[in-house]
Amino acid sequence: MAKQLEQDEIDKLLGGFGGAAKQQVETPKEDKRVPEKLVYTYNFKRPRLFSQDQMRILHQVHETFARDLSVYLSAQLRTIVDIELSALDQVLYNEFVIASAPPSALFVCDAMGTQHQSIFELDPRFVIFTIEKLFGGPGTFLKKPRETSQIEQRIMGKVMTRAYEELELAWRQVAEIKFRESSFESNAEFVQIIPGSEAAIVVTFEVTVQEQRSFINICYPYLLLESTLGRSGAKSWTAMTTIEMTDEEKEEYEGSVQEIEVELHAELGNTKINLEDLLKIEEGDVILLNQRKDMPINIRVGDYNKFQAAPGKSGNFRALRITNVLNTDILNKEDE
Repeated sequence: MAKQLEQDEIDKLLGGFGGAAKQQVETPKEDKRVPEKLVYTYNFKRPRLFSQDQMRILHQVHETFARDLSVYLSAQLRTIVDIELSALDQVLYNEFVIASAPPSALFVCDAMGTQHQSIFELDPRFVIFTIEKLFGGPGTFLKKPRETSQIEQRIMGKVMTRAYEELELAWRQVAEIKFRESSFESNAEFVQIIPGSEAAIVVTFEVTVQEQRSFINICYPYLLLESTLGRSGAKSWTAMTTIEMTDEEKEEYEGSVQEIEVELHAELGNTKINLEDLLKIEEGDVILLNQRKDMPINIRVGDYNKFQAAPGKSGNFRALRITNVLNTDILNKEDE
């Protein structure tokens, strides 16, 4: 028969366990942390198809395109249009189709000399805004996009023709690619330039105009870019970007720059007048300027004052005699 424990024996037994537990808790553990390692995720089902050099070329080409298209649209729409390259992603074509929410404005164009097509996707709100501005309207961004009519498509098609030309010029530093529009769609599901499981490159531009944000997307099939970037022209362009120019090359470029023609504008003075007085102006009226006739005249190159001159005549022509050369630092632009 087992012996029954007394109360003091039970207390001693429990106290022993408590002391061991307390000692175990208070004993500091040895620091066995493993140093962190840099881990990069990689999807073997969707390998990266372009090298870093090729991606750098794509960035350079489309940054040039964004800058030139921004200048053209700003001049045509008579307002500042800022276009910036925001993303360049490798996706599956069906992912591009899913991401394109109808109604949209999809301009499908052929890459001449190849069997491939590309897609220009424009925000339909930006399309309507552009058409309104081209016809002299104030230009408004719709709160909700709508489908463009056939007449609007034809008008915007002329703007896109210039956009294709700007893109061709941007690509010319790498290879000759000609783009020609072939069709227009408002739903990406009706456009099948490649199978949905094939890879494509989507170039995304952020468009800012009148504090409104919009977008332009260009979708290239991988096979088109693979054949283009694999040419010797692309390789030589990559090499040129990493090699410094020689003194002879610098002199040649400087000589070319010095032969560029620029326009000079002589500003006799300026004034402010309200619209009511402007409408009443008739022949023989005198407008008072903010500058006396004995003061030097500012000569502007673009938006910057570069020289001061005195008016006069040379033979039968009106002329200006340079009296002073102003600071040529373009960063010191004078406020108008």
